[in-house]
Amino acid sequence: MKRMALFALPFGLFAGAAIAQTALPLIEDADASGDWSQAELQTVWPELTAEGFAAIDTDANGAVSPEELQAAVDNGVVQLPAQ
Repeated sequence: MKRMALFALPFGLFAGAAIAQTALPLIEDADASGDWSQAELQTVWPELTAEGFAAIDTDANGAVSPEELQAAVDNGVVQLPAQ
């Protein structure tokens, strides 16, 4: 499955405003697992730290699901870049 999501965390700081159900752009799922690893997310956001990844990976399984990423965007944990 290929999906892309372009997003950014401001260098370890969480964005303040929540965005309700913002559509996620696509991000490649290189291993076709259906989830994203930290390395896969770092292809679009190289500064993503282990702490930032853990904040998105709410079930702590080592992978970010589309639902976890959507929740992170909607709750202001991550911010999509301006287009």
